[in-house]
Amino acid sequence: MSTKSSTHLGMKAASRLSDVIQFLILLVSASIVLIPILMMLLGSFKTQGEALQFTLSLPTTWHPENYTYVIETGNIFRGYYNSTLITVAAVAITLITGALAGIVTGRNRDRWAKGLYYYFIFGLTATMQTVTTFVLFKQIGIYGSYFSVIMLFAAVNLPFTVMTMSSFVKGVPREIDEAAFSDGCGPVRMVFQIHMPIMRPIMVTNLIITAISVWNNFMIPLYFFNTSSRSTISMMVYNFYGLYSRNWHYVFAALTLTVLPVMILYLFLQKYIVAGMTSGAVKG
Repeated sequence: MSTKSSTHLGMKAASRLSDVIQFLILLVSASIVLIPILMMLLGSFKTQGEALQFTLSLPTTWHPENYTYVIETGNIFRGYYNSTLITVAAVAITLITGALAGIVTGRNRDRWAKGLYYYFIFGLTATMQTVTTFVLFKQIGIYGSYFSVIMLFAAVNLPFTVMTMSSFVKGVPREIDEAAFSDGCGPVRMVFQIHMPIMRPIMVTNLIITAISVWNNFMIPLYFFNTSSRSTISMMVYNFYGLYSRNWHYVFAALTLTVLPVMILYLFLQKYIVAGMTSGAVKG
């Protein structure tokens, strides 16, 4: 056997070994995520005693009535309404303002655009000051309203959105703008008819990330709502757990109802996350 053939076989064996190692790492990583989800899902159909064992075994008898009980006693639909209202509004504001700021900072090269960009980047490192924000909302009279919580969520998620949008826009050829201007396209049409359709991958990426962040957030609604009628789904689950801390079959059912919408959203749009983040990283 020639030296060249031996080298080729050795490289092929090393490549296979690398693939096996990568597969095992991905399998372990997936198990870390999927096992708790599977335990929660199976536990939601078990009896109280079976759910307390925290195993991956199938229920001896399936109990879908656990969900009926949770919906009737946990005020889940009210939590769904509040979370949906807040999430949709916060995501819409974040995407529109983030796209506009991203276009400005990504297309302009002057110091004002750079200063604006770094201003938003600073927001990634600055933590939200709960006490001062609370006092501010009380002073201007919006504490406890949907508006205050929606705007707060938009402000928290805006820095990351602007950063990714700006990075994406920097990779879009400027010849597109020049051709559009030559055809008589104004600035407003340029943004909404040229740039935003091109930015669809990164906008969908930010839509998913922002929606999951807002939907799952517990602390902001807890601190900035002053009535239980505006509690989000995450707060409903917390209150439900406080009442039924030993009834894990009900807690698992409530948790399943909570994560189901964002899981469906993620499964349908997951391909855009990788596409948007990769294109933004490469073009930035």
